[in-house]
Amino acid sequence: MFKNLINKKYIIYGSSIVLTRGLEYLVLLFAAHYLLKEDYGELEYYKKIIEVGSSVFAFGFPMLIINYTKSKESKKFFFLLSVLFVLSMGLITLLSFWTFSVSFLIIPFLFYAIFFNGGITPAFLLVYNGSNRASIYKIIISILFYTTVLISIYFFNIKGMAYVYVNYVLFPIFILYIASIFIKQKIILNKVKTYWKLFKKLLLSSFTLVISNFANLMFLYTDIFIIKFLSDNANIEIANYSFALNIANILLIIPLTLVQVDIEKLKNNINYVSELNKKILVLVFTTTLGLICFFIILTNLFFNDYKNIFIVFLIILSAKIIQSFSPLYGSMLIIKRKFKTNLLINLSALFINILLSYILYSTFSIQGIAIASVISLLIRQLMLYKFYLVGINVKKEF
Repeated sequence: MFKNLINKKYIIYGSSIVLTRGLEYLVLLFAAHYLLKEDYGELEYYKKIIEVGSSVFAFGFPMLIINYTKSKESKKFFFLLSVLFVLSMGLITLLSFWTFSVSFLIIPFLFYAIFFNGGITPAFLLVYNGSNRASIYKIIISILFYTTVLISIYFFNIKGMAYVYVNYVLFPIFILYIASIFIKQKIILNKVKTYWKLFKKLLLSSFTLVISNFANLMFLYTDIFIIKFLSDNANIEIANYSFALNIANILLIIPLTLVQVDIEKLKNNINYVSELNKKILVLVFTTTLGLICFFIILTNLFFNDYKNIFIVFLIILSAKIIQSFSPLYGSMLIIKRKFKTNLLINLSALFINILLSYILYSTFSIQGIAIASVISLLIRQLMLYKFYLVGINVKKEF
């Protein structure tokens, strides 16, 4: 088992995720230490807003490119059409954003949706050029992104808006990069028209993925938004909750790495699901112990202001343990084109989480929101696994 866990592909691609997430945590920990809690809370709030909004702009295309396309040609043309579609969405929504005085968010939404980790470009590079090329891209864009954020906070005193401004700096650079990709591919116009017909047919499925991804992200960030709307001291509580959440989220690097690296194998071998699930299980519980020790050391030596949220951290960590098993079964539903099922599961979990968070927050404050996450994530995981079994008609192996 352990020999399989140190596969070269996992190490290379996993290292890129660890490095990119490491840079993110470096910035967030620096911000938590350097900024006042109110400013750090605002920084986290805008970060979450951009991540949720960009999931709508991405329109489910990253998942579609990873899980649906098979030939090299289809990957290439779907990438082109996806980028053009997202840029068109940016232009179409400009007026409405301007009306509500939030037009400054369009460039961040576009940058995240097209270029940043989890967007269309890294998804394309993963399936078209392989995990090594995708790893290099993720490392480069992460270094540029988080270095710019760090400089903005420390040297330019931008504080809570740093995650907004960084996108304006990098967007022109990566537009040129993506243009160079299209030029090298020598796109044939007639084939673009052919693939556009297929692309249009898949827009309904993609729209289902949009709502599903939006529900998924809203599910993850419901806690932050509920705190923002219900708390009398919102930025302070967001800072406390986000600090614990950011460290617990490290656990999700494991399933994301293993599932993305082995996505082609999962497409072609249904029996591999059980084996991959066991790998995730071993690594998740091993890493959990390390994260508990890490949090204790961190808050006792460097972040004394966050020592009082240890219980909140343990509850959130429990939620993340449960969530670690969702990417595998969620991806399998998408591979089997169970888009509506995936959507209904995510919407149901989102509704349950909102309801529980609202009820429990009034009694238990941010601990109640963490408990709501545990309950709703457990319900979602049970639904994902149940419909995975129903959809592929296999024996129970969990």
